[in-house]
Amino acid sequence: MQHMKSPLRILEISIPHATHEGTIHAAMGLPRQIAAGGFNAVFVLPWMKVNRALSLSPYACTDYLDVNDTLGTVDDARQWINQCHSAGLRVVLDMPLNHTSPAHKWANNKTWYCRDDTGRVITPKATSWYDVVQLDHTNSAAVQECAEVLRFWVNLGADGFRFDAASFIPDAVLKDWMSFIQRIARRDLLLWCDGEEYAQSRPFFNGYLNHEAFKLAKSNPEGWEERVRKTSNDAIFYLTNHDTLHAGNCPNDEWPGVYQRMRSKLECSEQHVMQSWSEWKDPASRYSFMLEK
Repeated sequence: MQHMKSPLRILEISIPHATHEGTIHAAMGLPRQIAAGGFNAVFVLPWMKVNRALSLSPYACTDYLDVNDTLGTVDDARQWINQCHSAGLRVVLDMPLNHTSPAHKWANNKTWYCRDDTGRVITPKATSWYDVVQLDHTNSAAVQECAEVLRFWVNLGADGFRFDAASFIPDAVLKDWMSFIQRIARRDLLLWCDGEEYAQSRPFFNGYLNHEAFKLAKSNPEGWEERVRKTSNDAIFYLTNHDTLHAGNCPNDEWPGVYQRMRSKLECSEQHVMQSWSEWKDPASRYSFMLEK
Protein backbone atom coordinates (compact mmCIF):
# COMPACT_ATOMS: atom_id res chain seq x y z
CA MET A 1 0.00 0.00 0.00
CA GLN A 2 1.35 3.42 -0.98
CA HIS A 3 1.13 5.65 2.06
CA MET A 4 -0.64 8.98 2.00
CA LYS A 5 1.33 11.97 3.13
CA SER A 6 0.63 12.73 6.80
CA PRO A 7 -1.44 14.12 8.20
CA LEU A 8 -4.61 14.73 6.25
CA ARG A 9 -7.22 16.85 8.00
CA ILE A 10 -10.41 16.03 6.13
CA LEU A 11 -13.85 17.57 6.39
CA GLU A 12 -16.75 15.43 5.23
CA ILE A 13 -19.26 17.65 3.51
CA SER A 14 -22.71 17.15 1.99
CA ILE A 15 -23.59 20.00 -0.34
CA PRO A 16 -27.36 19.91 0.44
CA HIS A 17 -26.56 20.35 4.15
CA ALA A 18 -23.71 22.85 3.89
CA THR A 19 -25.69 26.04 3.30
CA HIS A 20 -29.25 27.23 3.83
CA GLU A 21 -29.83 27.12 0.06
CA GLY A 22 -28.28 23.67 -0.26
CA THR A 23 -26.61 24.39 -3.62
CA ILE A 24 -23.08 24.30 -4.95
CA HIS A 25 -23.30 27.96 -5.96
CA ALA A 26 -24.21 28.97 -2.41
CA ALA A 27 -21.22 26.97 -1.15
CA MET A 28 -18.62 28.74 -3.31
CA GLY A 29 -17.22 30.63 -0.31
CA LEU A 30 -16.87 27.54 1.87
CA PRO A 31 -13.49 26.25 0.63
CA ARG A 32 -11.71 29.33 1.96
CA GLN A 33 -13.49 29.00 5.30
CA ILE A 34 -12.82 25.27 5.50
CA ALA A 35 -9.13 25.83 4.87
CA ALA A 36 -9.11 28.53 7.55
CA GLY A 37 -10.44 25.89 9.96
CA GLY A 38 -7.23 23.89 9.54
CA PHE A 39 -8.40 21.36 6.96
CA ASN A 40 -6.44 20.37 3.85
CA ALA A 41 -8.94 18.03 2.19
CA VAL A 42 -12.68 17.65 1.71
CA PHE A 43 -14.61 14.42 1.27
CA VAL A 44 -17.77 15.17 -0.73
CA LEU A 45 -20.80 12.91 -0.48
CA PRO A 46 -22.34 11.99 -3.85
CA TRP A 47 -23.69 14.98 -5.72
CA MET A 48 -24.65 13.19 -8.92
CA LYS A 49 -28.15 13.09 -10.37
CA VAL A 50 -30.81 11.12 -8.49
CA ASN A 51 -34.56 10.55 -8.79
CA ARG A 52 -35.93 11.79 -5.48
CA ALA A 53 -39.36 10.35 -6.26
CA LEU A 54 -37.77 6.89 -6.00
CA SER A 55 -35.13 7.47 -3.31
CA LEU A 56 -33.76 10.29 -1.18
CA SER A 57 -30.37 8.59 -1.01
CA PRO A 58 -27.50 10.28 -2.89
CA TYR A 59 -26.12 6.77 -3.44
CA ALA A 60 -28.99 5.86 -5.79
CA CYS A 61 -27.57 7.60 -8.86
CA THR A 62 -29.46 7.94 -12.11
CA ASP A 63 -26.61 9.65 -14.00
CA TYR A 64 -22.97 9.70 -12.90
CA LEU A 65 -21.98 12.37 -15.41
CA ASP A 66 -24.38 15.03 -14.20
CA VAL A 67 -25.06 16.91 -10.96
CA ASN A 68 -28.42 16.63 -9.26
CA ASP A 69 -30.74 19.41 -10.39
CA THR A 70 -31.38 20.64 -6.84
CA LEU A 71 -27.64 21.21 -6.29
CA GLY A 72 -26.57 22.91 -9.49
CA THR A 73 -24.69 22.02 -12.65
CA VAL A 74 -21.51 20.28 -13.71
CA ASP A 75 -19.98 23.69 -14.33
CA ASP A 76 -20.86 24.67 -10.74
CA ALA A 77 -19.07 21.51 -9.55
CA ARG A 78 -16.01 22.38 -11.64
CA GLN A 79 -15.90 25.89 -10.20
CA TRP A 80 -16.30 24.59 -6.65
CA ILE A 81 -13.45 22.12 -7.08
CA ASN A 82 -11.32 24.96 -8.47
CA GLN A 83 -12.17 27.05 -5.42
CA CYS A 84 -11.05 24.16 -3.21
CA HIS A 85 -7.75 23.90 -5.05
CA SER A 86 -7.19 27.64 -4.77
CA ALA A 87 -7.70 27.31 -1.00
CA GLY A 88 -5.23 24.42 -0.78
CA LEU A 89 -7.83 21.68 -0.37
CA ARG A 90 -7.78 18.31 -2.10
CA VAL A 91 -11.20 17.03 -3.19
CA VAL A 92 -12.18 13.37 -2.73
CA LEU A 93 -15.54 12.33 -4.16
CA ASP A 94 -17.66 9.53 -2.72
CA MET A 95 -18.21 7.26 -5.72
CA PRO A 96 -20.90 4.52 -5.64
CA LEU A 97 -19.98 2.35 -8.64
CA ASN A 98 -21.21 -0.90 -7.13
CA HIS A 99 -24.86 -0.18 -7.85
CA THR A 100 -27.17 2.34 -9.47
CA SER A 101 -30.73 3.48 -9.16
CA PRO A 102 -33.12 1.23 -11.11
CA ALA A 103 -33.95 4.46 -12.96
CA HIS A 104 -30.37 4.91 -14.20
CA LYS A 105 -30.13 5.09 -17.98
CA TRP A 106 -27.86 2.04 -17.91
CA ALA A 107 -30.77 -0.02 -16.58
CA ASN A 108 -32.15 -0.22 -20.11
CA ASN A 109 -29.48 -2.87 -20.65
CA LYS A 110 -30.19 -5.62 -18.13
CA THR A 111 -27.01 -7.49 -19.06
CA TRP A 112 -25.08 -4.80 -17.16
CA TYR A 113 -26.74 -5.90 -13.91
CA CYS A 114 -26.84 -9.00 -11.75
CA ARG A 115 -30.11 -10.89 -12.21
CA ASP A 116 -32.04 -13.67 -10.54
CA ASP A 117 -33.23 -16.87 -12.19
CA THR A 118 -36.22 -15.09 -13.67
CA GLY A 119 -34.07 -12.42 -15.31
CA ARG A 120 -34.98 -9.63 -12.88
CA VAL A 121 -32.19 -7.31 -11.77
CA ILE A 122 -31.41 -7.69 -8.08
CA THR A 123 -30.44 -5.46 -5.20
CA PRO A 124 -27.00 -5.91 -3.57
CA LYS A 125 -27.03 -9.19 -1.66
CA ALA A 126 -27.07 -9.24 2.14
CA THR A 127 -28.02 -5.56 2.34
CA SER A 128 -31.17 -3.54 2.94
CA TRP A 129 -30.40 -1.27 -0.02
CA TYR A 130 -33.69 -1.80 -1.79
CA ASP A 131 -33.53 1.48 -3.71
CA VAL A 132 -30.56 0.38 -5.87
CA VAL A 133 -29.67 -2.50 -8.18
CA GLN A 134 -26.38 -4.39 -8.38
CA LEU A 135 -24.07 -3.79 -11.34
CA ASP A 136 -22.48 -6.90 -12.87
CA HIS A 137 -18.75 -6.26 -12.74
CA THR A 138 -18.07 -9.28 -14.94
CA ASN A 139 -19.67 -7.36 -17.82
CA SER A 140 -16.82 -5.65 -19.66
CA ALA A 141 -19.00 -2.93 -21.13
CA ALA A 142 -20.33 -1.94 -17.69
CA VAL A 143 -16.83 -1.99 -16.20
CA GLN A 144 -15.49 0.24 -18.99
CA GLU A 145 -18.35 2.69 -18.61
CA CYS A 146 -17.57 2.97 -14.90
CA ALA A 147 -13.96 3.74 -15.80
CA GLU A 148 -15.22 6.55 -18.03
CA VAL A 149 -17.17 7.95 -15.05
CA LEU A 150 -13.92 8.10 -13.08
CA ARG A 151 -12.13 9.71 -16.03
CA PHE A 152 -14.85 12.37 -16.24
CA TRP A 153 -14.47 13.46 -12.61
CA VAL A 154 -10.66 13.27 -12.62
CA ASN A 155 -10.64 15.52 -15.69
CA LEU A 156 -13.01 17.86 -13.86
CA GLY A 157 -10.43 18.17 -11.08
CA ALA A 158 -11.25 15.49 -8.49
CA ASP A 159 -8.18 14.45 -6.49
CA GLY A 160 -9.48 11.00 -5.64
CA PHE A 161 -12.38 8.80 -4.67
CA ARG A 162 -13.75 6.76 -1.81
CA PHE A 163 -15.13 3.66 -3.50
CA ASP A 164 -18.46 2.97 -1.84
CA ALA A 165 -19.13 -0.74 -1.21
CA ALA A 166 -15.75 -1.62 -2.71
CA SER A 167 -15.86 -5.08 -1.15
CA PHE A 168 -18.69 -5.99 -3.56
CA ILE A 169 -16.48 -5.20 -6.57
CA PRO A 170 -13.85 -7.69 -7.82
CA ASP A 171 -10.29 -6.76 -6.90
CA ALA A 172 -9.13 -7.04 -10.51
CA VAL A 173 -11.72 -4.48 -11.60
CA LEU A 174 -10.80 -2.03 -8.85
CA LYS A 175 -7.10 -2.42 -9.61
CA ASP A 176 -7.66 -1.77 -13.33
CA TRP A 177 -9.80 1.30 -12.60
CA MET A 178 -7.13 2.76 -10.34
CA SER A 179 -4.29 2.11 -12.78
CA PHE A 180 -6.37 3.74 -15.50
CA ILE A 181 -7.18 6.93 -13.60
CA GLN A 182 -3.65 7.27 -12.21
CA ARG A 183 -2.35 7.26 -15.79
CA ILE A 184 -4.74 9.93 -16.99
CA ALA A 185 -4.48 12.08 -13.85
CA ARG A 186 -0.70 12.52 -13.98
CA ARG A 187 -0.83 13.37 -10.28
CA ASP A 188 -1.11 11.38 -7.10
CA LEU A 189 -4.72 10.51 -6.32
CA LEU A 190 -6.30 9.67 -2.98
CA LEU A 191 -7.98 6.26 -3.37
CA TRP A 192 -9.94 5.04 -0.35
CA CYS A 193 -12.02 2.08 0.72
CA ASP A 194 -13.68 1.05 3.99
CA GLY A 195 -12.24 -1.15 6.69
CA GLU A 196 -8.76 -1.99 7.92
CA GLU A 197 -8.98 -5.74 7.37
CA TYR A 198 -10.26 -5.27 3.82
CA ALA A 199 -7.64 -2.64 2.93
CA GLN A 200 -4.55 -4.43 4.22
CA SER A 201 -4.60 -7.04 1.46
CA ARG A 202 -5.38 -4.52 -1.30
CA PRO A 203 -2.33 -2.30 -1.92
CA PHE A 204 -4.00 -0.48 -4.80
CA PHE A 205 -5.81 1.61 -2.16
CA ASN A 206 -3.72 4.22 -0.34
CA GLY A 207 -6.14 4.91 2.48
CA TYR A 208 -9.17 3.54 4.27
CA LEU A 209 -11.87 4.69 6.66
CA ASN A 210 -11.18 2.84 9.89
CA HIS A 211 -14.59 1.36 10.66
CA GLU A 212 -13.11 -1.02 13.21
CA ALA A 213 -11.88 1.87 15.35
CA PHE A 214 -15.22 3.65 14.96
CA LYS A 215 -17.08 0.63 16.32
CA LEU A 216 -14.59 0.26 19.15
CA ALA A 217 -15.00 3.92 20.11
CA LYS A 218 -18.67 3.37 20.81
CA SER A 219 -17.97 0.78 23.49
CA ASN A 220 -14.38 1.27 24.66
CA PRO A 221 -12.93 4.81 24.42
CA GLU A 222 -9.68 3.76 26.11
CA GLY A 223 -9.21 0.89 23.69
CA TRP A 224 -10.01 3.26 20.85
CA GLU A 225 -7.26 5.66 21.96
CA GLU A 226 -4.75 2.81 21.97
CA ARG A 227 -5.84 1.80 18.49
CA VAL A 228 -5.42 5.35 17.21
CA ARG A 229 -1.90 5.42 18.60
CA LYS A 230 -0.84 2.11 17.11
CA THR A 231 -2.60 1.99 13.75
CA SER A 232 -0.62 2.46 10.53
CA ASN A 233 -0.71 5.74 8.68
CA ASP A 234 -3.04 4.43 5.99
CA ALA A 235 -5.99 4.76 8.36
CA ILE A 236 -8.47 7.63 8.40
CA PHE A 237 -10.11 7.99 11.81
CA TYR A 238 -13.49 9.59 12.37
CA LEU A 239 -16.22 9.91 15.00
CA THR A 240 -19.18 10.87 12.82
CA ASN A 241 -20.09 9.88 9.28
CA HIS A 242 -22.66 10.50 6.59
CA ASP A 243 -25.37 8.80 8.63
CA THR A 244 -24.98 11.49 11.31
CA LEU A 245 -25.00 14.17 8.68
CA HIS A 246 -28.14 12.98 6.89
CA ALA A 247 -29.96 12.46 10.16
CA GLY A 248 -29.36 16.12 11.00
CA ASN A 249 -27.68 15.23 14.29
CA CYS A 250 -24.87 17.00 16.13
CA PRO A 251 -22.00 14.75 17.21
CA ASN A 252 -22.26 16.03 20.78
CA ASP A 253 -25.80 14.65 20.88
CA GLU A 254 -24.60 11.22 19.76
CA TRP A 255 -21.56 11.22 22.05
CA PRO A 256 -22.64 13.11 25.20
CA GLY A 257 -19.70 13.81 27.46
CA VAL A 258 -17.26 11.90 25.24
CA TYR A 259 -17.09 13.47 21.79
CA GLN A 260 -15.05 16.57 22.64
CA ARG A 261 -12.35 14.57 24.41
CA MET A 262 -12.08 12.06 21.60
CA ARG A 263 -12.07 14.75 18.94
CA SER A 264 -9.25 16.54 20.75
CA LYS A 265 -7.31 13.29 20.82
CA LEU A 266 -7.65 12.93 17.06
CA GLU A 267 -6.68 16.53 16.37
CA CYS A 268 -3.45 16.11 18.32
CA SER A 269 -2.54 12.82 16.66
CA GLU A 270 -0.33 12.33 13.61
CA GLN A 271 -3.03 10.18 12.04
CA HIS A 272 -5.31 11.13 9.18
CA VAL A 273 -8.53 12.51 10.64
CA MET A 274 -11.95 13.06 9.08
CA GLN A 275 -14.59 15.18 10.76
CA SER A 276 -18.18 15.67 9.71
CA TRP A 277 -19.85 18.86 8.60
CA SER A 278 -22.57 17.93 11.08
CA GLU A 279 -20.40 19.51 13.77
CA TRP A 280 -21.04 22.97 12.36
CA LYS A 281 -24.61 22.71 13.68
CA ASP A 282 -23.26 23.04 17.23
CA PRO A 283 -22.86 26.77 18.10
CA ALA A 284 -20.13 25.81 20.59
CA SER A 285 -18.09 24.10 17.88
CA ARG A 286 -14.78 25.59 16.81
CA TYR A 287 -16.21 25.42 13.29
CA SER A 288 -19.33 27.46 14.05
CA PHE A 289 -17.75 30.38 12.18
CA MET A 290 -18.75 28.53 9.03
CA LEU A 291 -22.41 28.96 9.88
CA GLU A 292 -24.17 31.52 7.72
CA LYS A 293 -24.92 34.56 9.81
